[in-house]
Amino acid sequence: GAATPYCFTGTSDSSGFIAQLGTDPKYGITPGLPANHQGVPFISIGSGVQIGNNWEGVLPQVGTTFQWSDNLTWVKGKHTMKFGADVRRSRFEQTYYFDVNGEFTFSGLGPDAIAGGDGSNYPQFLLGLADTYLQGSPQRESVRLTAVYPFVQDSWKLRPNITLNYGLRWEFNPPPTDISGHVETFRPGQTSTVYPCSSPDPANCPTGLVVPGDKGVPPGLTSTYYKAFAPRIGLSYSPNFDEGFLGKLFGNNGKTSIRAGWGLFYNPIEELVLAQFGAEPPFGGSTSISNVFLNTPFVSQSGTVNPNPFGGFITPKPGTPVDLSVFRPILLFGDSQPHMRTQYAAQYNLTIQRQLANNLMLQVGYVGTQGHRLLASHDINPSNPQSCLDIISIANNNPAAVTDGSGNQVTCGPTAEDGPFVISPSAFTPAGGLHLPYNPGGPTVLPGNVMVGSVTNGNPITLVGLRPYSSPNCHPLTGAGCPSDGVPVFTDIFAEDTIANSSYNALEMMLEKRFSRGLQFQAAYTWSKSMDDASTFEETLNPFNFNRNRALSLFNSAQRFVIRYDWHVPIPKHEGWRGKVLNDWSISGITQFQSGFPIRIDTIDDYELVNSFFFLGTEAPQQIAPFHRLDPRKNMNYWFDPSAFVDPSLGQFNIGTQRTICCGPGLDEWDFSVHKQISVSENKYFQFRAEIFNLFNHTNFSNPDGHFSDGPQFGKITQAAEPREVQFALKFFF
Repeated sequence: GAATPYCFTGTSDSSGFIAQLGTDPKYGITPGLPANHQGVPFISIGSGVQIGNNWEGVLPQVGTTFQWSDNLTWVKGKHTMKFGADVRRSRFEQTYYFDVNGEFTFSGLGPDAIAGGDGSNYPQFLLGLADTYLQGSPQRESVRLTAVYPFVQDSWKLRPNITLNYGLRWEFNPPPTDISGHVETFRPGQTSTVYPCSSPDPANCPTGLVVPGDKGVPPGLTSTYYKAFAPRIGLSYSPNFDEGFLGKLFGNNGKTSIRAGWGLFYNPIEELVLAQFGAEPPFGGSTSISNVFLNTPFVSQSGTVNPNPFGGFITPKPGTPVDLSVFRPILLFGDSQPHMRTQYAAQYNLTIQRQLANNLMLQVGYVGTQGHRLLASHDINPSNPQSCLDIISIANNNPAAVTDGSGNQVTCGPTAEDGPFVISPSAFTPAGGLHLPYNPGGPTVLPGNVMVGSVTNGNPITLVGLRPYSSPNCHPLTGAGCPSDGVPVFTDIFAEDTIANSSYNALEMMLEKRFSRGLQFQAAYTWSKSMDDASTFEETLNPFNFNRNRALSLFNSAQRFVIRYDWHVPIPKHEGWRGKVLNDWSISGITQFQSGFPIRIDTIDDYELVNSFFFLGTEAPQQIAPFHRLDPRKNMNYWFDPSAFVDPSLGQFNIGTQRTICCGPGLDEWDFSVHKQISVSENKYFQFRAEIFNLFNHTNFSNPDGHFSDGPQFGKITQAAEPREVQFALKFFF
C-alpha cells in the first residue's frame, strides 16, 4: 500500500519494499559517466535550501561559421541601388549533460507529504519522501545550420532635403539539423520504423515517438518555411524654414531631421533550441516520476518499480529494434511541431531631432515592435483535471472502488495523476459523468449515475495515467493495451511551436550636449510598455488557452531615466608643483532611475491537477485580493501581501491570475568618479581615478519571490544589489 508515516532512523526509507524486491543498482541513480560528470543530485526543498549539482549541467561546444557575402552598388541619377547576398553555414559539435545526476523536489504535495506547521518541508526531506524525481542522459550532437539572405534596396533622393529608402530581403533559414540523427519528436498515432519497438509487451511501446527518417519527419523535424520576405521602407526629411512659426519650430539649414521607418525582420530558431530535442528516447532517458524515495528514486512510494534506462551515452544504430519500454515514463522536453514558421517582427519608428544650440540636440521618438509567430513551449499532454476529480468522487463514495491494480486502494490528487487507476465495475459514475482522458475509438465521457459495469460489459475501467497520451495503446473499457505494471508510457510532452506574440511601444527622448567648455552630457528618458505571451521559449503557455498567457513581459520596465556626464573642472591653470596638484581635475558619472520589473507568479502545488512543470511552468495560485505592496524594511522583507493568493480549488486552472503582476522594486543608483591627470612630459602622464558606485548607498532590492510553492518565502525580498563600493586606480600613460 501507500507508504506509512516513518520516524527518521537514518536507514533506507524504502527498506520495506527493498526487503521484498531485493537489491538492484537500477533502483538508484546510475549516470554511467566518468567521475568528473558525476556527483550529488540536485535537491530542492520548498521554502528551504537547494543543494547538489546544477541540474542544467554543462554544454561543451565548438562552433564554426563560414560566411560568404557580396554587394554591388549602382548609382543612377537620384537613385543609389544596392544588390547583394549573404550566405552562412554554421556547425556546432556539442555534448549535452542535462540533469545527469538526477533532481529531487520536496514541496509537500504528494499523498505522503509531511510538512511542519511552519510550512517547512525539511521533515519530508529527512524522511526521504520526494514529490518528484527527474533525470536526463548525456548525448552528442552535430548541428548544422544554413542561411541565405539575398537583398535589393534603393535610396531615392526625391529632393535635396527628402530621401526615400526602400528594399526587399528574402531570408531562407531551414531548421537546424543534427546530422548524427540524435533527435526525436512526437507525432500522435505514428510508430517509428527507424527504431522499431521490441518490447515484449506492445502496450509499453511509445506510439507517437518518431525520429528523422520516419515517414513525414524531415532531418530538421519540421518543414522549411520559404515565404520569409522582409520589405522595408524609410523616409528622411530635413525641413528648411527661414521665418514664421515653422521657422521657429524647425529652423533652417538642416537644424531639424525627421525620420520614419517600417520593416519586417525575421529571427531564425537558434541552435541551442535543438538541445531540447537531444538525449531523449531512444537516445537517452528522460524520466519524470512522482512520489518516490530519495535513496531509491525508481521505486515509488506505492511500491511500483519504474524502469531505469540510464547508464551513459545511448547510441542505437538505425534499423535496430530497441526496447523502448525501458524509457518509461517518458518526459519529452522537445516536440517540434510539423509546420513551424519563421519568427518575425514588424518594427516601426518616427524620430525628430532638433538642434537647439551649436552643441545641444534634442531627440524625441516613438518606436514600436509587434512580434509574431514567436517560439514558445506548451504541453500537449497535460493531465485531465476532470478525470482526476471524477476519480476522487468515486473513491470518496466507495474507497474500495478505485485501486492501483494490485489491490491497494488509491485516489487521485496533486502530482498523483500519472499513477494507475482501476475502477471497479460495481462503482457508480459521478452525477456529471465519468470523463476519460483517452478511449481510442470510443466515447470519452460515460453517463452519470450509472454502474461502470453496465457500460463496460462487466469490465473494470483501467487507466494508466490521466493524460491524452499517457498510454497511447490503452483501451480503458477493456484494459487491452494498457501497461500491466502501472507505469505510463508518457508524462509531459512539451511542444516547441511558433505561436506566441508580443508588442512593444515606447516614447524615447534624449538631450545631448557635445563636448564644449569642458562639459558633455547625455540625458535619456524612455516610457514604454511590453506585452507578450511568453518572454522566453522556456516559459510555457496555458495548455488550454494560449491567449490567457498575455501579460506584461518579464523584462518590461515602464520608465527609465539615465544621465551620463563628464565635466573638466574649470580651475585656473597653475605652474610648478602647485599646478601638478590643482590642474586637470574632472568628474564624471552615471545616474539611473528605473521602475521595477513585473513579478512572475507561479506554483508547483498542482491544485490545478494538470501536473505540467517546465523550466517556467504555467500553473499559478488564485488571486483573491488586490495586489498590495509593502515596505520590506517594516514588514519582515515582504514586498507584497502573500495572503492575496491561495491555492485554487482542485481542478480549477489559473482563475484570474495574470502571468506577471506589476511590479517589483525599481532602481535608484548614482555612480560617481573623480579623475586627476598628472603630466610628466608632453606625452607621458599619470591618471588617478577615484570611483564610487552607488554613491548614496541606496538599497536596490531584487524582485521578490513569486513562487507560491515556496511557502513563507513567497512575496519576500531575498536579494539586493551591491552596496556602496569605492575603488582607486593609478595608471601611467606613455
